[in-house]
Amino acid sequence: MKNIIFILALLISFSAWSQASMRRCTLLPVTDSVGGAIGFKVFEELESDLRRSSWCTYISNSSMMGVFSRYKENLPKYLKEPDVVKAVSSKLQVGSILRINIVSELKGIELQLEIVGENGIDLYFSEKIVLDSDDTELISQSVKNWLDVYAKQIPYDGKVTGILGEQITFDVGKGYPIKIGQPFTIKRLTGTRKHPLLKKIVDFDSEVMAQGEIFNISDNQALGMVKVYKKDKNLKVGDWLKLEAPNINTDIAMRDALEKPEAPKPGTLGLLSFALFGSQSSTSTATVTDSQRMSGLMMGFDLRGELWLTRNYFAALELVSGIGSQKKSSGNPENKTANVNSNSFKVTGGYKYLPIGFFYGPQIDIYGGYASHTFDVDYSAQDGFGKNQISGLVLGTNVNVPISRDYRFFANAEFIPFPTFKDSDDLFGTAKSVSSMELEVGGKYQYITNITLDGSIEVTSQKAKFKGTINEVSYKSTRIKFGATFNF
Repeated sequence: MKNIIFILALLISFSAWSQASMRRCTLLPVTDSVGGAIGFKVFEELESDLRRSSWCTYISNSSMMGVFSRYKENLPKYLKEPDVVKAVSSKLQVGSILRINIVSELKGIELQLEIVGENGIDLYFSEKIVLDSDDTELISQSVKNWLDVYAKQIPYDGKVTGILGEQITFDVGKGYPIKIGQPFTIKRLTGTRKHPLLKKIVDFDSEVMAQGEIFNISDNQALGMVKVYKKDKNLKVGDWLKLEAPNINTDIAMRDALEKPEAPKPGTLGLLSFALFGSQSSTSTATVTDSQRMSGLMMGFDLRGELWLTRNYFAALELVSGIGSQKKSSGNPENKTANVNSNSFKVTGGYKYLPIGFFYGPQIDIYGGYASHTFDVDYSAQDGFGKNQISGLVLGTNVNVPISRDYRFFANAEFIPFPTFKDSDDLFGTAKSVSSMELEVGGKYQYITNITLDGSIEVTSQKAKFKGTINEVSYKSTRIKFGATFNF
């Protein structure tokens, strides 16, 4: 009992428990009665075949082999313990755990395969045979034949892993036969039936929840659009997805849905955005006794490129430039009007979190890098207007959420936690505090494949305080931006 508890402590991961798919599988160490001489070779051959298979996504248990090796002598016994199997399933998030045992007989070997569910108790498949040879190829081929039978008995093609409105994400095996436009049915498990003697599950009871079609495939998962609901119930993560034949007869609503054009696909390398903006901007300075404020309109552009290093990691470069004029808004500045231009440069990199595991779903970017904001107002020593720069390490986050098939909402916030102030005209001296913040909200419309039309409102604020005669300078703007993003 103590050994079992210790094994569990070593195996259990810190990841949250969730219902795993039967199409995510792993192979436990193959045990035998001859010290592993047969089992190790069978394990190697079967693992190699499972890695290439399409009926399941194979998850290696190599990280746990060190634990298993400590209990080599009694391993067949421990692998029969439901809690040990459950711990393996929890760590690897697999729903089909393959357990193979080989016992040498006088005239051959006895081969047994059991496929156990994630709870360590449900027996999905069980077969036993006596072979007149201990040839590893013959043993492996017998197991492969059984796995072909088991794959056809799995009651679904994938499990729903994410839901956003009518869009669903579900897992599929690597190389699993699935096509864009293929209809599917979503079912929900309502019960199981076990063989009264063998105690293995022989049937699954389910109810039809909805129907839809596949409109994108990526890696080991796919994205579908629900078209017809069959029950007055919400879909849930863990519901089954069953693919139908492409020529399936559907009702009128389903056929109409299938005739809609395919959804645009994202590019594979990155994106390029260009926007023009008009802004209401202001420049303010303050002394102990007085303050000056200039305000006016500016026009400019915002150019941003993003490169996807991997599916989740990206690097970005952004250039912003604006030009305009400002006139007296309050106070008594020396110059009643002034020409103004501003420039921003940002180079960043970060992580793109996909809550439902798919590009069409919500995206949350967390990023950091370097940012520099330069402001140039017609020089006036008396008013404290001139050329300044605020720069430093920038941190930010961007949330991008689909509202419907063609529209997305996004919000962005970034700030420089420890900015530095550079005074090109030596008007202020050393800054005692500096701040920089930008907020933006907007929307995107999918105009054509790989191109969105964008609109947003952006508020920027940069400020520095000093100990000298002019004790504060600030730059603020509210920009209305319109542009487009090309996904390449």
